[in-house]
Amino acid sequence: MYAAILAGGTGRRFWPASRAARPKQFLDLTGAGSMLAVTWRRLGRLVPEDRILVLTVREQIDLIRRELPDIDPRNIFAEPAGRSTAPSLAVACAMVRERGGDEPILCCPADHLIEGGELFASDVETATAAAASSDVLVTFGVPPSYPATGYGYIEAGEPFARGGPARRVARFHEKPDRERAERYLETGRFFWNSGIFLWRPSVFLSAWDRHLPEGTGPLQRIAGALSAGDLARVESEYAAMPSVSVDYGILEKADNVVVVPARFGWSDVGSWDALAGVLGADENGNVSTGRSETIDARGNIFYNPGGLTAAVGIDDVIVAVDGDCILVCRRGESERVRELLDRLQENGATEDL
Repeated sequence: MYAAILAGGTGRRFWPASRAARPKQFLDLTGAGSMLAVTWRRLGRLVPEDRILVLTVREQIDLIRRELPDIDPRNIFAEPAGRSTAPSLAVACAMVRERGGDEPILCCPADHLIEGGELFASDVETATAAAASSDVLVTFGVPPSYPATGYGYIEAGEPFARGGPARRVARFHEKPDRERAERYLETGRFFWNSGIFLWRPSVFLSAWDRHLPEGTGPLQRIAGALSAGDLARVESEYAAMPSVSVDYGILEKADNVVVVPARFGWSDVGSWDALAGVLGADENGNVSTGRSETIDARGNIFYNPGGLTAAVGIDDVIVAVDGDCILVCRRGESERVRELLDRLQENGATEDL
């Protein structure tokens, strides 16, 4: 088996800690190392390190090499231009095929946190068995624990194989409003879309040709250019690739998608609010990265590594400190950090955003 780590994101919702020069996947949010390094170690327990590919963008190559000093440079693919996840995963599949194999590829974002290593390995084994025996695209669905409105949902259909947990995907759903999310939760047929996938390269590339035919020619030429080490041609051909996520471009159109219910703990740590579910809270419900001292303060999230955050008489507030920037917002509002960054850029901010 191979693994591909999607490590080219910008993590804008984690500003100011996540910035252009150090995006979210390079942050240490739990004390176990950067999110990228933790993902690499997790996958290294399942896949030989020389079979782990890292998909990134050109601006982050030095950061990748600093975090993963032992990685073979041939296992890094840096997008010459941002084209979202579908094209980079297509290149990963082409890289495996060029090496003469059609083994399943486990595709994981670099900036998700997963708990329960043995359960994760077992679920991957279930997905691998499905992908090895049938021409299917496998996704991992997280059983929802509350009516979340910030995740896309997967609606499960009939069982894929008798007696097994995998089910065929009936359809994908966009992020719902609260009322619809509550209905999803009641039915027991819906899962959060984890963004973790597994498939054989031949199956994915067949879906690519069917659903994104405009990318077939450029991808074939990119594969040949990578084999020849012709990076200039890779750059020119990649500019012609469709710019689309794998969800929109492939999975929502395909009729051979299977979902494996995830038994492992999962969080995409998609915003500052998500830290409350990742880090332990004190007796007053305050979550801190760095030292904190509080009086009559409850349910707050403080991010100030190496520093002290002191709070008196405030509840349900997020304070994130990084260098010369401080973010303050109410809990439940951190998804709007992207709006704030847009405003700062419109107003000519010169900080490293």
